[in-house]
Amino acid sequence: MKKNVSMCLAIFSLSLLTFSCSLKYEEGVNIEDKMPELVFTNAEFNRYKNANLSMQLKSEQVEQYKDNGSTYARNPNFSTWDNENKLDTTGSCSLLSVNTKEDVYTMFSDILINNSSNDVEIHAQNLKYNGNTKQLTAGKDEEVEIQREGLTLIGTGFSASGVSNSFSFSSGVSGTLITNDQEPAE
Repeated sequence: MKKNVSMCLAIFSLSLLTFSCSLKYEEGVNIEDKMPELVFTNAEFNRYKNANLSMQLKSEQVEQYKDNGSTYARNPNFSTWDNENKLDTTGSCSLLSVNTKEDVYTMFSDILINNSSNDVEIHAQNLKYNGNTKQLTAGKDEEVEIQREGLTLIGTGFSASGVSNSFSFSSGVSGTLITNDQEPAE
C-alpha cells in the first residue's frame, strides 16, 4: 500500500514538473501593454488637410495604447468636411475603437450617422468602417436602419461603399416609403 502511495506521489510530482516547464518564465507580462499610454478627458481633436478642417472628434474620454496603435473614445461625436469645406458627415456612438495602423474604425451602441451630401441617416448598434477600402459594414445578423428621402429601410447584412455611393442588405429587409400624393398647386 505504501508502495502505491509513493508511486502516486512520484507520478504527481513528475506531472507537476512537466506542466510547469511549459510556461515561458523568461517572457514577463508587460503591464504597460494593458495600460493606456495617453488618456484625455473632454477631448477635442481636429484634423486639417490643405489648411482646411477635414475631421473633428469630441469625446468624454479618449485612451490611446502604444502596443498596436489602438485608440478608444467614449461617447464620441464626430464631423467630417468635404474638399469644398462643407460639413459632410456627423455622427455619434457610445464607443469608438480606432486601429490607426489598419485605418479601421469600429462603432458600438446607439450609432447615428448623418451624411448630408447623400441625404442619408443611419441608425445601428455595431458598424465598422475601413478607411482603406471606403467600406462601412455591419455583421450579417446586425440590424441597420437607413432613412433617405421619405424611405426607411431596416435590414441585416448591411454594406455601404464610399467609392460607388451605394449600399445593400444581404437579407431580412423591410421598409416604408412615404410619398407626397398631393396635387400640384396652381
